[in-house]
Amino acid sequence: MRGEFVDLDDTRIYCYAAGTRGAGEPVVLLHGAFTSSHVWRDLTARLPKGHRVLVIDLLGHGRSDTPATASYSVTAHAQRTAALLELLGVEPACFVGHGFGAAVAAAIALQSPERVTRLQLCNPCHIAGDAQSSHAPPALRRLARGARLWRALPPDWLASALHTALSRGYTNALLAGHVLDVYLRPFRTAQGKEVATRQLQVIGDSRDAIMLRAGSLPMPVGLMLGADDPFLPRNGERMRSVITAAAAGEITVHRLAGMSHAIPEEAPDRLAIALSELLVQ
Repeated sequence: MRGEFVDLDDTRIYCYAAGTRGAGEPVVLLHGAFTSSHVWRDLTARLPKGHRVLVIDLLGHGRSDTPATASYSVTAHAQRTAALLELLGVEPACFVGHGFGAAVAAAIALQSPERVTRLQLCNPCHIAGDAQSSHAPPALRRLARGARLWRALPPDWLASALHTALSRGYTNALLAGHVLDVYLRPFRTAQGKEVATRQLQVIGDSRDAIMLRAGSLPMPVGLMLGADDPFLPRNGERMRSVITAAAAGEITVHRLAGMSHAIPEEAPDRLAIALSELLVQ
């Protein structure tokens, strides 16, 4: 694996390549809000051979820049990701998104379906099928309502609140404690706190959710849900209905019993198998 920083509109986006080149299309991995490309560390080696794998840190996360004045909307993340892939010559590709990153992947599929060969959504958030609900994590929506307060408090207070909220998405508390310390490190500065607050405001705003209409996803779609994911209302059943209706073609749904939100880290084998199946559809 090799990592690099790519200049994009006066900011730097960090990404790294994994896998092996071959006849298969590239695979792009997009993490969720307040995590980083580190969530895919156990998945990349399990993916089938013959695919170039590109792993990205979304702006404001991981090793990418943290500009306090940038937009952190789903659409802005999607546009930056598409521009990055065009610069790197990585298209069309299979997109894999986790949580908020699934909304970013879905936005790219809606805006430029010719860029997306297949779509694997893992515990997707911030996606809706109507204007009434955004399917965003309730715990993060509650934090978003305190944006004015967080701006007045020290950065560590918001980072600690995010740590508590995000830890509910893990079944392994020791793993959660370790990795969340890594993911939240960029947000423990004054600038990072502003980035985190802006990202929270996006998550708390249902108007920013990606709206999936019936038949709006023409490519093969894979959906993986944790049966005990606290971030998905009604155990993900509403999200399953939205994604199933949006898939115009083949769709495969995997529901993992006893699994919470952090599937890429706690069930990488199951996700790798599902993605391998999707890549041959």
